[in-house]
Amino acid sequence: MDNNNNNGTIDYEYPLLERVRTYLRLEHILQALQPATPVTQQNYTRYFSALFAILDLCERSDVRTDVQKDLERRKGQLKVWAQHPDVNQEQLQQTIEQVNRALAAIQPLNRVGSSLKQDRLLSAIRQRFAMPGGTCNFDVPQLHFWLNQPQQVRDNDSARWWNELAVLVSGLTLELELMRGQARFERVTAVNGMLQESTEPLSLLRIRVSADLPAYPVISGHKQRFNIRFLRYEPEHGRASFDQDIEFGLALCP
Repeated sequence: MDNNNNNGTIDYEYPLLERVRTYLRLEHILQALQPATPVTQQNYTRYFSALFAILDLCERSDVRTDVQKDLERRKGQLKVWAQHPDVNQEQLQQTIEQVNRALAAIQPLNRVGSSLKQDRLLSAIRQRFAMPGGTCNFDVPQLHFWLNQPQQVRDNDSARWWNELAVLVSGLTLELELMRGQARFERVTAVNGMLQESTEPLSLLRIRVSADLPAYPVISGHKQRFNIRFLRYEPEHGRASFDQDIEFGLALCP
């Protein structure tokens, strides 16, 4: 979900394919790993939890191969669009070059994060982050020692860990950018707070609602059928249907 409060709207997204679900989870977690943000005594729990969550996701599925296949598919689509007379050829060529660079970088990769599993500090503390309160200094003295090293030492280590993920992150970011860019928001109406549609195969739904709307969408479905139901935010009384017509923006991303 993205906040566009400057525009008075809130964006929600819902993946209709399992690999896209993984992409969005990785994108969300990566917000805690930005290389420009130093790891400190105050934020180390969030940082390492995010790093280990990324490794877990990459171990469960072959994200590198999925991203590579999707970028190759996008490249084929771009070549088809190049035959259209109304396409901005300069912009299209720049996008094709971006995809080519991402593919050239990602193809030689082994399984993402495999070298991080050999890192002595990370391997020593990883399981402790799954335990409530497991990062006390008596549980992981090596982490306590590391956190008390000069900031430059920590910056060098976090930069090294980030570099192990940077190529995948670049390819993943480009694929999501192209996916989102394939569909524009169209105005639709949820009658009595509900909308159900059957479509051509899709990868991602994007929903844009007014920030003033006192309800949020609950989405379900698969690549050719989806259901959107708006619920009123009622933290004290549980979920409540929002039984009014709602006009909102909907983008169907193939």
